[in-house]
Amino acid sequence: MSIRKFIILSALIVSGCISHPETIAIDFDSGTEDYTPLVRKILAEHPAGEVTIRFGAGTFDFYPEQAAGSYLCVSNNDNGYKRCAFLLEEMRRVRIEGAGEKTQLRFHGAIVPFRVARCEQIVFEAFTIDCDASFIFEGLVVGNDPRTHSITLRPLDPERFEIRSGEPWFTGYDWASPFGENILFDPGTRSPYYQAEQYEHDQKKTLQAEWIGDSLVRLSGYSSRELPPVGSVYTDKGPHSTNRRYPGFSFYKSAGVEVRNVTLHDSGGMALIAENCRDVVCSQYRVEVPPQSGRMVSASADATHFVGCSGKIVLRACRFESMLDDATNIHGVYMTVVDRFSGNRFGASFGHFQQEGFDFAEQGDSLVFIDRADLGVLGCGRVEEVNHVNENYYIIRTGFDLSAIPDSVHIAVGNRAADADVEISECTVRYNRARSFLLSTPGDVCVENSDLSSMMAGIRICGDANYWFESGRTRNVVIRNNRFGTMATGGRSPQAVLQIDPVISHDARSGGTPYHGCIRFEGNLVESFDNQLIYALSVDSLVISRNRFVDSRRFEPRFAGLSVIDAQHCRSVTVRNNDFSGWKENSTISLVDCSEHCLEGEEMSRMVENPNPYFYEN
Repeated sequence: MSIRKFIILSALIVSGCISHPETIAIDFDSGTEDYTPLVRKILAEHPAGEVTIRFGAGTFDFYPEQAAGSYLCVSNNDNGYKRCAFLLEEMRRVRIEGAGEKTQLRFHGAIVPFRVARCEQIVFEAFTIDCDASFIFEGLVVGNDPRTHSITLRPLDPERFEIRSGEPWFTGYDWASPFGENILFDPGTRSPYYQAEQYEHDQKKTLQAEWIGDSLVRLSGYSSRELPPVGSVYTDKGPHSTNRRYPGFSFYKSAGVEVRNVTLHDSGGMALIAENCRDVVCSQYRVEVPPQSGRMVSASADATHFVGCSGKIVLRACRFESMLDDATNIHGVYMTVVDRFSGNRFGASFGHFQQEGFDFAEQGDSLVFIDRADLGVLGCGRVEEVNHVNENYYIIRTGFDLSAIPDSVHIAVGNRAADADVEISECTVRYNRARSFLLSTPGDVCVENSDLSSMMAGIRICGDANYWFESGRTRNVVIRNNRFGTMATGGRSPQAVLQIDPVISHDARSGGTPYHGCIRFEGNLVESFDNQLIYALSVDSLVISRNRFVDSRRFEPRFAGLSVIDAQHCRSVTVRNNDFSGWKENSTISLVDCSEHCLEGEEMSRMVENPNPYFYEN
């Protein structure tokens, strides 16, 4: 193993002399099987940070046996004991860098590649991340039989497929998983199939497996509306609640973290998750399958995900492909008030199991209390004391008196510290299941000059205290000069290119203050096939201007009869100077309970009341 260690000379600046961090260069050594102990030793020798670890050209392997470990609660992933190859805690000015595409860091088995906790000024730059075995099973469908409800697969990696007690499993270095969540991909487009949900096997019903020679396996008892067609690719990531164990990057309570010119090919969870962080920048960050691998799937969940973050989140010139969830989701968390001990002291729990253990608040934070039915604000109060009783029960004392709120009102509480500004520019999203960008933050948000083509919504702006419990009352969102390609090919409810759908019950929508602030959709090119492009609920000011809408006719509309724009219970709606010349004939714009509206421009669709009846939340 070749290690070169040197100190860059101190730089003289006007205010005095400042030393640069120590740089340790690690060259590839064919005799070194595991670089984990070396990295752990370097980090232990620099407990305060102030170090650059620079990898040369080559493939550097990391195994879990000697990796540092601890129990981690990682929001929107699966909690548990994790071994981490690079564990950075309470450090500052640390850089992990390589020699660009010549440097590959390869991780084996059940391991989190990068964990950064309570750190400052951390940079990851110029390397590729891969795993020895994908956390996803993939198999080409070579036969199906409706009579026996079976399909025949040729596994991409047959040596990783096993049959246990007659049931299908897939394995890795030190892990094994039964089949669970599954989706079908079209190898011609590399994307999920049109109406992919009709091919999904019901996870509640057990599959039976048998080898039938020539590296083929038959799965019997396949339960779906339609059997997967021959030539499709069946993918499976294992059961819900166990398939998000090993995120690629896990950032916690850290500030000034940057990921530059990094490619990630695989992760057993979210590719990147940041919790309670401030100022996170991703530039030229790519999530994609390895070239010539034949794989359909990269990360098993989101490419990026930000929970409770502040400062600024920047995604610049990134490419997010082939993951099994969103390109990004930026939001806060709502806890539910389950006990009232006194006027300002209460017990709270998380509404979703994958938020349990999240560091919700600390002394001095400002909390907002809302009515779960209409998401209306009940009051605010500063945190005076927090007691984390366990992962799913906190006792909190604030300056807000809850005693005046009737017991019949179901209360959720959010943390106002989650107020990140967001800049997304020149990014590409394609081939993935689910949406492109989910944006629920009260900071200023701008999405521009990006190219988006996802299975479901292009941009979703929600707010929910009843299912995922993801908070985010937006104030100012600008979406401009983007191209939206084929969207909404799947999903059990309609998916709009721009989908603004805070979860507010039907009987609580009228008369209240709109949940979201100003949202502007301007100068975009939308080339889609389904009827509805924009769905907006409870927005104070919605502006749709200078966009071009084109009917791609690529597929048959999934939800015929819906209006191209559907706005409900918004205060002000402006639709001005859009180009509908390439859109469907006889399209309509539906406005329901929108007190102010302005519709201007040539070829404007006629206005009607035609509210979307399908959304399951609504």
